[in-house]
Amino acid sequence: MNINLKKSLVVAGLVVLAAVPFIAKADGVAFGVDFGSDNEAHYRFHNNGWHHPEMMKAANALVAAKRHLWYSKGNFGGHRESAMQHINMALDEISAAENYAHSH
Repeated sequence: MNINLKKSLVVAGLVVLAAVPFIAKADGVAFGVDFGSDNEAHYRFHNNGWHHPEMMKAANALVAAKRHLWYSKGNFGGHRESAMQHINMALDEISAAENYAHSH
């Protein structure tokens, strides 16, 4: 009986330890995520050195919105994550628009 209690406590402890990152992420803890590198992957802020001023303003506004979403508490039924994915797609579209403008 004593051995089963010890095993149960060990298993419960491991489950709690495994759940900590998910709980913290749900509470909006960033875990050191660098927004610059994430946004850089979706919009090349510095690669070509030239950006249309209005496109740059739009990209910066999207990045600010994504930052607010990241730090908001709760996932809102998956809509927060979906919104951040849509922002990444919008940054990709801005990048494609600028690439088109440079090539024509």
